[in-house]
Amino acid sequence: MKITYDVTHLPERKYQRQDSEEITALKVFLAGSQRNMVIEYEDPKKCKRRYDALRGYRKNHKLEDVFDCYRVDHQVVITKTKKKGRPTSAK
Repeated sequence: MKITYDVTHLPERKYQRQDSEEITALKVFLAGSQRNMVIEYEDPKKCKRRYDALRGYRKNHKLEDVFDCYRVDHQVVITKTKKKGRPTSAK
């Protein structure tokens, strides 16, 4: 083992994070003109895990006003709520 302090040139950090299949599909859905989307799973446990990932993505990217998602048995339902960047009309 070798420990070094005060290194003048630190190695670059490698970022190899890749979006999941569900997040990629969500991005395509949000860019398209469809109003809703359903993702169906064989296993209810996997459905819950992937639903939690989609909710986390929604919260982390502050997309609460853009789309809504909910889970029913082994399906995740995603619906658009409004266009991103377009303010809602005040009444």
